[in-house]
Amino acid sequence: MISIFQFILAVAVGFIVLCWSANRLVEVASTLAFRLGMPLLTIGVTVVAFGTSAPELMVSSVAAFNGSGGIAIGNVVGSNIVNIGLILAIGGLIAPLVVKARIVYRELSILLITTIGAALMLMDGTLSLWDGIIFSVAFFAYSFYLLKSSTGQEAEQDIPVLPITTPRAFAESLVMLVILVLGSQLLVWGAKGIALAMGVNELIIGLTLVAFGTSLPELAAVVVSARKGLHDMTAATVIGSNIFNILAVLGLSGIIGQDIVVDASALRIDILTMVAITVLLAVVVYSSKATFDAEKEHGNSPASTWKVSGYKCLLLLFTFIAYTSWLIIKSI
Repeated sequence: MISIFQFILAVAVGFIVLCWSANRLVEVASTLAFRLGMPLLTIGVTVVAFGTSAPELMVSSVAAFNGSGGIAIGNVVGSNIVNIGLILAIGGLIAPLVVKARIVYRELSILLITTIGAALMLMDGTLSLWDGIIFSVAFFAYSFYLLKSSTGQEAEQDIPVLPITTPRAFAESLVMLVILVLGSQLLVWGAKGIALAMGVNELIIGLTLVAFGTSLPELAAVVVSARKGLHDMTAATVIGSNIFNILAVLGLSGIIGQDIVVDASALRIDILTMVAITVLLAVVVYSSKATFDAEKEHGNSPASTWKVSGYKCLLLLFTFIAYTSWLIIKSI
């Protein structure tokens, strides 16, 4: 019989593995971007954002297959709330949160649309097969858009470049993503074991421990990016990850699970919180003053950026704390 101490050890080891692999992932992904002539922004939105969301994809898919609808849906809703309210807020407090025009006008708008759309589809407490198909088709369309929009853009210059070849950078990126997934699985297994031993509801597990555990790669990647001054990656990773969670994770879960049902009344506040904190993020970014960098965008005019102040990041963090406090009180 597995003791609670083994679960605690799994959580500790998982966290260490996540932090190390996320740090290396940021370095090799930056190098890969430079070697391939791709913008760091595109790498943040695709390789890092999608890669760090792999734990959500795996956990929700397995949960859907096993009939654990509360974990499958709660993981996505909870992860998106954690990503914005905790992870992005912390990244913005560590270093100034700089959001470029592409993120403001494109990715952030896509996130708003997908979040509101997902909320409307999940408010009845059911993730049907057709819901999954719709999300999946939208994900493939978004992926195609990313590939098309990245062509013809100039590569970023101020990025760390490791003295390694392109094949090695690509191989290490894949290896780090695999280690991220394994570390997350270990951490979630330990956290879930501790929670179940305490008799906590499955939906609460999905919204809290599993959501936070699968969001740790994003936390590690964002903290490392912020400390290294890779401000593009901070916002791009979180926004890209949330889009991935809704379109890919819910899409695959809906197809695998086919009519996943969760108590609609129990999930309603959480879905509304996910929408509210996403809208708050948009307001925080849009209300920030735009500045102009010396670099040229499309070869004509200076590139505009939005710099989000620390107190606005605190507003996101306080919203997350209020929501978490409500969850704790409700579960008591």
